[in-house]
Amino acid sequence: MVRNKVRRSVTASLKDGLAWAGMSGFVEPYVVPFALALGASNPAIGFLRSAPPLAASVAQLFNERMVRRLGSCRRAVRLDVLVQAVSLFAAAGVVFLPPSLAFLCLAAAMIVYTTAGNLAGPPWATLMGEYIPPRRRGTFFGFRNQTVGLTFFAASLAAARVLNFYPGLWAFSGLFAAAGVFRLLSFSYIGEMYEPASGFHLPDSDLEAPAAPGDPALRPFLASIFAVMFSAFLVAPYFSVYLLKDLGYGYLRYMVIMTAGQLVTYLLMRRWGAIADAYGSVRVLRLAFLGIPLIPLLWALAPSFAWLVCVELFSGVVWAAYGMGTNNFIYELAGAHNRTRYNAMFGFTACLGQFAGALAGGLLYSYLPGGAFITLLFVSAALRCASIIPFLRRVEEKDLPGKARPGFLMAAIGFRSIDIYPASAPDLRHSAAQAPGPEKKG
Repeated sequence: MVRNKVRRSVTASLKDGLAWAGMSGFVEPYVVPFALALGASNPAIGFLRSAPPLAASVAQLFNERMVRRLGSCRRAVRLDVLVQAVSLFAAAGVVFLPPSLAFLCLAAAMIVYTTAGNLAGPPWATLMGEYIPPRRRGTFFGFRNQTVGLTFFAASLAAARVLNFYPGLWAFSGLFAAAGVFRLLSFSYIGEMYEPASGFHLPDSDLEAPAAPGDPALRPFLASIFAVMFSAFLVAPYFSVYLLKDLGYGYLRYMVIMTAGQLVTYLLMRRWGAIADAYGSVRVLRLAFLGIPLIPLLWALAPSFAWLVCVELFSGVVWAAYGMGTNNFIYELAGAHNRTRYNAMFGFTACLGQFAGALAGGLLYSYLPGGAFITLLFVSAALRCASIIPFLRRVEEKDLPGKARPGFLMAAIGFRSIDIYPASAPDLRHSAAQAPGPEKKG
């Protein structure tokens, strides 16, 4: 009976992922273009990209308490998803407001949108931790993200086509309203997910400090996450400005560049997840951290459309490793009672880094001389090199239940196959196949 509920929950999580991808594909690449269409200045764009992660990081401090008060991870996720859907409808309605208020209301809606979306992550991850066996997590989440990524790319392409044919504020309004409908579908699918009545997976109010002495890898991991997000979001808000205003690209070329890397990220997540299952998340994260500083340097080499697409393809490979590495690392580090807390700590740290980086980038962008974006790329690359030091120096494979197996590099570059469904592991193929099937940092 419980096995059937788990299979139905896995199927519902896949459907939720597809609905999320439809929403995200209509919103994520087009928040800044929407703001630019409303007449936002460069400092306003910096605020738009820095304020939401700040609010989300502060809200994460209360996430665990909210889950305990509601007494249900599923109830907490559905509440956050519903609020996120309402925020998208509010964003779509800013076209009815006078120009002096439209941008402020869009920014307020995006603050709520980002906060609610980030709050939903930790309790959702806690639920999924009860469905997926430890040896299958990387493979399953990689499979899910791969399928979701294709949907995200299709939605982003459709949105670009709409904006090409119907440029203007009303097209943005329609896209954001449609995204709200997709999020309501997620609300429905999440309601079908099974939650154990025992509540043993819920956060334990008696837990003391989140960074317990038995978790020596937690602090350097979070330090590197903060520094990586800070250095990435120092320049992230201005990719859209650079492509649309400085290079004069249309929405179709803009969409191709902005989503090419994300598409590759999603397509490769299944393989990176399998590699993390087979060789451990520490190795995957080390490789990702070494590749992250190269991305802004490659962006600075040439403004060619073809070159930037190639750079984004490489970026997709690196961020796929980062995404699956961090996902598995947190699951390996945290027990059932700690999952919500550790995921909330990760979300808090990442969002705080995003806020600080976007705020600092906004201040620098206004004062740097001509070619401010290129200068920011070099600054970001230097900071990324420094940001990976805590993890590389202080996190060892022995800190986690990793696999001391040879052949990792051969597997990482594609010259060694990975058995995605080893015979000794619990069989999730049936549940994963029930449905056809979770964001630009540069």
